[in-house]
Amino acid sequence: MSRHTILTMISVAVAVFATATFAGCYRNTAFFQYHATDAAGWHSSDFLEYHVPAVQQPGYYVEEIGIRTDAGFPYRQISLVVNQNVIHTATKQMGRFRSDTILVDILDEQGRPIGHGTSLMQRVIPFKSLKLETGDSLSLRIRHNMSGSVVKGVTDVGLKMTFQYGD
Repeated sequence: MSRHTILTMISVAVAVFATATFAGCYRNTAFFQYHATDAAGWHSSDFLEYHVPAVQQPGYYVEEIGIRTDAGFPYRQISLVVNQNVIHTATKQMGRFRSDTILVDILDEQGRPIGHGTSLMQRVIPFKSLKLETGDSLSLRIRHNMSGSVVKGVTDVGLKMTFQYGD
């Protein structure tokens, strides 16, 4: 079995385990999903898409972006473009559209990984807090914004939304 195949299998196992663990532990979790990037490298034109179903509880939700990297990630930071639309499900109309660029530290100034893990490092950062009404859903797309068109070493990117409080 190739090293790449083994790393892919480990990545999938970690993603499944983390999803099961976090989904079971947090009752306020409204959405939690990771998507794997292309094993040959994440192309700047490849958006990772997340479709959050209609929320049943109106209020404020916190979004977190998670990124998993392996030892092949060559940079200290990664720049991500996050586009999101709030969709008013009852009317099927697009609501607020936002496009943000965020910079995520992956390594500290001494080159040590920031985050948790051993063979794969996971870094989770708070992203946005947004108010949603009952029936609102969310469509979110993430891509990297690095100068090279292909970035190696990013294995997965995820989105977690947690209900904070109601009106």
